[in-house]
Amino acid sequence: MARWIWPATGLALFLAVILPSTLGWGLAIGLTLLSVGSTVWAAVLRRQVTVEIVLPARLIRGEDDELTVVATNRSRLPATRVRVEVQLPQGGLTPSEVFFELAVPGRSVVRRSTPITAFNRGRWQPLPLPVRLGDPFGIHEVETRRPPTANPVIVLPVVLPVRRIHLPAASPLAEVPDQRSLLNDPTAIVGIRPYEPGDPLRAIHWPATAATGTLVRRETERAWARDLLVVVDLDHDGWQRHDQAPEVGIIVAASLLAEAILRLRQPAGLLTSWVDTPGDEPRPAGFRITGARPHLDSMLSHLAVARLHPGLPLADLVGRDVRRQDSGAPRTWRQPGTTVAVITGRPGNELAGALRQLRRRGLSPVVIHVGRGDLLDAAVPATGGAPRITVPSDVPLSRLTL
Repeated sequence: MARWIWPATGLALFLAVILPSTLGWGLAIGLTLLSVGSTVWAAVLRRQVTVEIVLPARLIRGEDDELTVVATNRSRLPATRVRVEVQLPQGGLTPSEVFFELAVPGRSVVRRSTPITAFNRGRWQPLPLPVRLGDPFGIHEVETRRPPTANPVIVLPVVLPVRRIHLPAASPLAEVPDQRSLLNDPTAIVGIRPYEPGDPLRAIHWPATAATGTLVRRETERAWARDLLVVVDLDHDGWQRHDQAPEVGIIVAASLLAEAILRLRQPAGLLTSWVDTPGDEPRPAGFRITGARPHLDSMLSHLAVARLHPGLPLADLVGRDVRRQDSGAPRTWRQPGTTVAVITGRPGNELAGALRQLRRRGLSPVVIHVGRGDLLDAAVPATGGAPRITVPSDVPLSRLTL
């Protein structure tokens, strides 16, 4: 509110009384009407103008989108000066502040948008500031009683196409989670075709050969690993200090889950440790193995807010999962032949023992070792006989390939 308008009105009325004149009275009455009108105008707008901040519910790290402000004026009076300011979290979204100045006619809705960029995964809550409303004369300015609120934004980790990481699997049919025709399922016969030199003799379909008089072989489907469990190490001691390896590990986990469910159409699950608030005791956090798209969204949202914490080494996490399996876990949790991809920055002897237990139970563990390229092969870590796949973390994320 302009502080001068009412004192000026009082002074004009006082002068009009002690120095009566047509000009003085006209000025006093004009200032009075202007003061009352602008005050009422601003008060009406304060009750009738609402502002909503619209943000995308989810973004992917590095993705561009828009922040939209929707101003609604339910009164007949125009809101010629609506100022909206929103503070974006400096740790995850940019720019840090967004400012709008709108003119909203009576009985209308005005929308304005501005681009934003997500540069760090996590759950980010924008901080809206009170909206300032003013009358057309620029005399009065009021703030809304309740500033507009915006829903938190979840920035998901980057999902990269998986081309170089081929996860082995153990099953009675030696299934592999790979679309290349490496191994076939001998029980899944889809047809027959003429025998060609080089085909294995065990593939010959003898009844069809006898019926046609020419060599005919069985055509079988490729074997597929039906289950994938991704285990992510979130313990501080499992990673090198001052390195982006944990972030690369999260990207690898998200990419493997998306690759399995979206492209390979295979069920997948996730197992990590979790801390509700800093200082609490970490606990296991597991997502059952299934192939539903909403399930993938839940796992990616969990990875978006995952942070390193002390207290639950990866070997203990895997060991607890083994004990759960021994105690009779639900069928949807682990199946013989499940591929278990363990993502860590420091495989050790304790983890090797837990992986050996997984192998004895018919599972197929593989260690995805994430770290600096000059340290990955300096000392080959113990993996309990499980294959090891290395992913360097000392390359820019924009050039990271899986």
